[in-house]
Parts: sequence; structure tokens; C-alpha cells
Amino acid sequence: MKNYLKLYNLLLAIGWAVLLAAYLFNGCEINEFTLMLLNICQFAAVLEIIHAALKIVSSPVSTTIKQLGSRFMVVVLIDLLKNEEYISIGGVTGLHLIMFAWGITEIVRYSFYFSGLIGKEIKVLVFLRYTLFLVLYPAGVTGELLIIYSWMKKDGLSFSANDIIFGIIFLSYFVFFPGMFGHMLSQRRKKL
Repeated sequence: MKNYLKLYNLLLAIGWAVLLAAYLFNGCEINEFTLMLLNICQFAAVLEIIHAALKIVSSPVSTTIKQLGSRFMVVVLIDLLKNEEYISIGGVTGLHLIMFAWGITEIVRYSFYFSGLIGKEIKVLVFLRYTLFLVLYPAGVTGELLIIYSWMKKDGLSFSANDIIFGIIFLSYFVFFPGMFGHMLSQRRKKL
């Protein structure tokens, strides 16, 4: 099982690195290739729910589902939105924010897990894992919220079932984010 986890983490670290590089080389625009990579990298993480459920890793199942569920939904919205439909703040869209926040976070996270599985504690990875989230987690959540809002606004806001459901999801971020961020802060205190 350990060899499987090594391979899983190594492949996803490489996958996210290729995705971020391709996104940068494409002028920070999504194209068919980067969209395909985003879907592969993000939906491969469904295996993390299975890992947690089978107790192959020590991650809590409920936390894993909360984090990944929102990401899966956001990727589906990205699949459906056109470039011109993204809401921009100062020229920055939710897509820009999540591509950088998720990309950097996942490269560090999967590299961190891989190094642990091969028995190497790489101090810079430990520092990055428990420090970058201070900026990248809020940036990623902001990006996700902008993408959800872009989806809701694309046809005009209304009181349709679609807008009510996405409105509830949008508001749920404000309920769950403090606890998730607090969990990472407590992890940071333990590790650094």
C-alpha cells in the first residue's frame, strides 16, 4: 500500500506542476489541455476520500469530503463557464486565483506527502506546507466564491432553484472556512 501511496502522491505532484506550468505558458488562460489536466488532477483526488474511508491515511473522512466536494463542484462550473463569463476584480478572476492557489498548494502538499512516504523530511517542504496556506487558502476560497458567483450571475441573479442552491453553497463557505482554516493553524503550531 505504501508503494501505491508513493506513486499516487508523486504523480499528482507532477500533474499539478505540469498543469500550473501549462496555465502560465498559455498566458494564464484556460484551454482544452489545461482544462483536461485540471479535471484529471482534481478528480483523481476522489481517491483521497477512499483512502480516508479505508483508513489507508489518517485524514478524517468528513473533512476530506468537505474540502474536495467544493472543489469538485467548482471544477464542474469551470467546465461550464466561458472565459468571458468570469467576474473580474482588478483584472483577476476566480479562475486565476484558484489556478495559482490550488496549483502551488497541491504541488507542495503532494511533494510533502511523497517525501514523508520515502522517509525524508525536507525542511523547506514542511515550512511551505504549513506556511503558504496562510495566503493560498484564503486566495483559493476567494477564487472558488468568485467562480460560484460568476455562475450565478451569468444568466442574471434570480430566485430560481439554481440560484438558491448555489446561494446556500456560497454562504456555507463562510460557515466552514473558519473551522478549516483554524484546523490548519493548529496543524501549523504542531509542525513548526
